[in-house]
Amino acid sequence: QMLGLELIADDARFQTLLGASAPALVAAIEECLTSRHPIVRRAVDVQPAAGTAGATHLGVTVSPVLDESGVLQGAICLFSDLTAVVDLEEQLRLKDSLARLGELTAGLAHEFRNGLATIHGYGRLLVPERLPEEYRPYVAALRAETDSLGEIVTNFLNFAKPSNLSLSAVSLERIAERAADEIRREVTERDGEVTLTGKFADIQGDEVLLRQAFSNLCRNAVEACTQPGTPPRIVLHGEVDASRRIASLTVTDNGPGIEPAVRDRMFRPFVTTKAEGTGLGLALVQKIIVTHNGRVAAESSEAGTKIRVTLPIATGEPLP
Repeated sequence: QMLGLELIADDARFQTLLGASAPALVAAIEECLTSRHPIVRRAVDVQPAAGTAGATHLGVTVSPVLDESGVLQGAICLFSDLTAVVDLEEQLRLKDSLARLGELTAGLAHEFRNGLATIHGYGRLLVPERLPEEYRPYVAALRAETDSLGEIVTNFLNFAKPSNLSLSAVSLERIAERAADEIRREVTERDGEVTLTGKFADIQGDEVLLRQAFSNLCRNAVEACTQPGTPPRIVLHGEVDASRRIASLTVTDNGPGIEPAVRDRMFRPFVTTKAEGTGLGLALVQKIIVTHNGRVAAESSEAGTKIRVTLPIATGEPLP
């Protein structure tokens, strides 16, 4: 189960079985068999099978097996599942990075806001009716641009400020239903469909922030479906992993997908593929989910984009 293998045939070679999913483990076994010395506490990653999310991180000790006369008979591997530890380390690093970036963003946004407030104020003092006709559009454009920049600065500050969670038992299904309802009318008007499937569980979280995160994901999914003549198909699918006590909610669209170069950076602040985007929507989603000790990851293909959010199930919550 840890290696994601099916029933193993008697004549199966370990290189064939593990070569695609765990080449580092194959290398450790081969090194042990060649040197006849144990490989102690080596970290290896096992790539996920199709349809699953996230690699499994293992610590492995490989020891040679010798018979009474010292002839090598094989090797034995002792595994420790380090996935939870690695995930926790990654979450802590990400939280620290987001906190540092938030401090920098807040400082810049406040400086911009001060100058912008002055420009905005003078723009409001200009009375278009007292100006020649040819100059009136400039005043309207000045006001519109300062309003737009004001919204951007507000988004910067929302991203930068610390998230003070108001924790309670939250139904992930109810949040998914509400996020789906917010986009259903627009999708239906474009002859598309929004579907809610799978299993859900209650989590311990801040319902307002979680609603904001999944609303952003659904809005992004709709905006990604830009192909002419192709109705949007948005699917929200829930899964529950009882053994690990985690619940996941995946938002899938049928858009053109994301370029690989962008996919690796899409949750970073200020990275966007939209002409008028600020690049803070997905960054804010990631910040909210990480604050809830969860994870967010993206998969993309020609069939569309799939964004999976994983969150821990509330302690003591019965599983569905």
